[in-house]
Amino acid sequence: MTAQRSRKEELKYRTYRKQTNSEECEFCKSLPEQEVRTTRQFKIIKNKFPYTIWDGQTVVDHLMIVPKAHTDTVAHFTDEMIADYFKLLREYETQGYNVYARAPSSKVKSIAHQHTHLLKTEGRPKRFVLLLRKPFYVRLIKS
Repeated sequence: MTAQRSRKEELKYRTYRKQTNSEECEFCKSLPEQEVRTTRQFKIIKNKFPYTIWDGQTVVDHLMIVPKAHTDTVAHFTDEMIADYFKLLREYETQGYNVYARAPSSKVKSIAHQHTHLLKTEGRPKRFVLLLRKPFYVRLIKS
């Protein structure tokens, strides 16, 4: 899995994270400008700082499924939440969205509130070119 934001989006995201109060959960706040829809247990929101690339393809839509109740893991979902969650996953997956969530222990996860990324991609995978500024040497070690 590869996920990237554009440089501009990444800079905006890092600036935003530095300015926000880390004690307050971003997803527990009301997010009417981001909400796409709500169910009884979840809100589906547009990501404020969407990924630009996912698995080498251009991201055309980046949504997230966020529980209304604060929880950091799917393991704490009630049976009603589980049923609602899987209905949403099924619906968005059939619309062509990739589904991704990080574990609570992930060092990369920036918000402790459980959230599942829904990423719609298009096009063929991008080709990446590695540009090196200094001479680069590879030394092979025989074992």
